[in-house]
Amino acid sequence: MTASFPWYDLPSVRWANDLLWQAMEVPGELDRETPLHEQWRARDLVISQMCGLDLFLIDAPVEPVLAPVFDIDCEPGYYYSYLIGSPRGRVAAVNSLTSRSGLSALLTICEPESLALTGSHTASLAAVRSGRADVACIDAVIWHILERDAPERIGGIAVVERTPIAPAPPYVVRKSGPRERITSLLEAALADSATLRARQALLLQGVERVTLADYRLVLSEYQSVAGRLPRVR
Repeated sequence: MTASFPWYDLPSVRWANDLLWQAMEVPGELDRETPLHEQWRARDLVISQMCGLDLFLIDAPVEPVLAPVFDIDCEPGYYYSYLIGSPRGRVAAVNSLTSRSGLSALLTICEPESLALTGSHTASLAAVRSGRADVACIDAVIWHILERDAPERIGGIAVVERTPIAPAPPYVVRKSGPRERITSLLEAALADSATLRARQALLLQGVERVTLADYRLVLSEYQSVAGRLPRVR
């Protein structure tokens, strides 16, 4: 059995993700060790989460079923990023080359000369703070969790701009799996009063049902900037 809620699994809120999983009443534990690309291809995948851009750029037999509704200032089922550092900077820190929040959202605003691949939003923050990179885009949900739980990670870093909104990173299930059952179990867990503290910790108000078509906006945005992707350092 493979399952994970990886996108917002910061150390301070891992307990909250564990509680949501337990509320689904599915055997096993969340997998925090197996690389995500392997998880998404696993035959025993129950549920995971992807960036909306991964749906189109990663070859995995999964489909989106639910979009998180976050307690941030935008319409339900959507999210945005914060631009930090210098918009005219030469080096941009990016968490992944298939990231909407860290890469394509940034390139709609900036034209860096090169990319420093960091592996995570928190590492991109650290790269800007240390001067290894000049600019980055940070997922707003991650920013606000850090702002509340680990303010030292963002201390001294100013938000320069807010990116356009896009559909939030979806929960995904295996195409050949019990789609409706798993979707309903997560919906029920998120409506359970016993998970209220966990939802608040994750800035998670609920979910909305989605399909792949709902993420075409993310692909279109990427296609508009893909022709000028900077080199990776």
